[in-house]
Amino acid sequence: MTNQNEPTKAEKLANILAGNATTSMTSATVQRSHRFPLYYFVLIENMAKLANCSVSAMINQVLEVGVDALYDHLPEDLASQIHSVTQEQINKANSQVSQKVGKKE
Repeated sequence: MTNQNEPTKAEKLANILAGNATTSMTSATVQRSHRFPLYYFVLIENMAKLANCSVSAMINQVLEVGVDALYDHLPEDLASQIHSVTQEQINKANSQVSQKVGKKE
């Protein structure tokens, strides 16, 4: 959920892909293995090449955009349930990663 004057996460990612912006983040991580439909993997891999970043970093960006868009369509109680974090989930974090996305310096 964003301020009306602030670009959406999708708009920010579009600017990164166009070479007009960068972003970086540091976060606790959980390693998972996931099978993607080939079509989506190709799209994400191509976006990663455009943004000069790893496929993993791009997957995180795409997930962030999708989750942000979903929040706008959920009742507040469901959004709160999704956003809550349990101690069990925190305990699954196994590392910390810093990721930079985008070509612009």
